[in-house]
Amino acid sequence: MTIPASQAMLFAILVLPICIYTVYTDLKYKKITNLTVWALFAVFVVVGYFTLPLMEFVWRFSHWAVVFGIGLLLWFTRQMGAGDVKFGAVMALFIHSQDLAILLWIAIASLVGATLTILLAGISPLRHMAPDWAVWTGKHTTVGNGQKFTIPMGPALCLTLSAYLVLGALYGQ
Repeated sequence: MTIPASQAMLFAILVLPICIYTVYTDLKYKKITNLTVWALFAVFVVVGYFTLPLMEFVWRFSHWAVVFGIGLLLWFTRQMGAGDVKFGAVMALFIHSQDLAILLWIAIASLVGATLTILLAGISPLRHMAPDWAVWTGKHTTVGNGQKFTIPMGPALCLTLSAYLVLGALYGQ
């Protein structure tokens, strides 16, 4: 991995609590709040400003623009929620451009793992621990007027970012 280990460690320490909260709110309410997205953005700006070379810090905002643009198209076609788009775009700020290939593998594994976990939890007794959560009831969703079952993307996005940063802290330069 190309991300510096010390930088990944600083990011991970501050990002992991935000990701845990995001997973909770996305499962319970099917909502990623703007406050969470802004908190993640603040972590990048503060830590990134002091740990990245200035030009790389500035260029990371192009990552944000590309991911936001793609996410906006997915939002227009009702494939992603607005919170997922914003979270994913801010998440892109943390990714070193030379780590894109490994990030894609992490993202695929995270998406499959989070989806299977949610589906399996939905048919297991674990569902009864939180029966009113929106992930099970379909409330708070605009897809199909709340009548369609949708999988929240927040857990997969958070798992992707967390795994990338932890692996970067362990195996980065």
